[in-house]
Formats: sequence, C-alpha cells, structure tokens
Amino acid sequence: MPSVKQKLSELLKVDGVNTAVVVGRDGFVIDGLTNGAAMDVEAIGAVISTGVGTAEVMGRELKVGAMSQGMMEYKDGIILMSFLGREAILACVAEANANLGNVRYQIKKFSPEIQATI
Repeated sequence: MPSVKQKLSELLKVDGVNTAVVVGRDGFVIDGLTNGAAMDVEAIGAVISTGVGTAEVMGRELKVGAMSQGMMEYKDGIILMSFLGREAILACVAEANANLGNVRYQIKKFSPEIQATI
C-alpha cells in the first residue's frame, strides 16, 4: 500500500499545485509536501484546522449544509481544502493562475486514495 507521502507527491505533480498537507481535525499535521519555498507545516496544520472549523460554522449558520470542499483565493495563490473522512483534512496550495477546475478535479480524484493511506 502506498504511503500518504507517496500519494501527496502524485498530487504535487498536478500543474499549479505547490503544497499538499494532510491535517488532523486537531490541527496536527499527518504528512505534508511542498514544491519550492520552505513552509512551516505545523503552522499550516493549525490554521487549516481552525479555518475549516470556522467555515463549518458559517455553513451551518447560513443553512447551506455540510462543507464538502473549501476554497480561498488570495493575491498570490489559492488554498483548497477537502475532508478525508471525519478526522482529517487535505489542504492544497495552488498558484494564483492554476486551472481551478483541474485542481478541484484532481483533489476529488486523489482524496479517497489519500484517505485510504491514513
């Protein structure tokens, strides 16, 4: 069976994706990889967990249902988050000019494979 890191490395081959991190709901990083600049994956874990929690509350309060995937666009990049079961989150950072449709598709495609490894 492939490891989480092997599956994340496949996700990093998607054009425009430069970081992929699997975070527990508690904020602890299960595994993560990046192409390029060094990132503090432990800090990423904490902010992703907090951000997803906030987004879930927002969805409940606005009565739009459970969150399936979250996306935030910034000047220099895009953060996409997807649940891996009930206890983990896959977060990817993509370049600002990435093909979002393809990145979202690839995340949905890889999520069950990554979930099976954790």
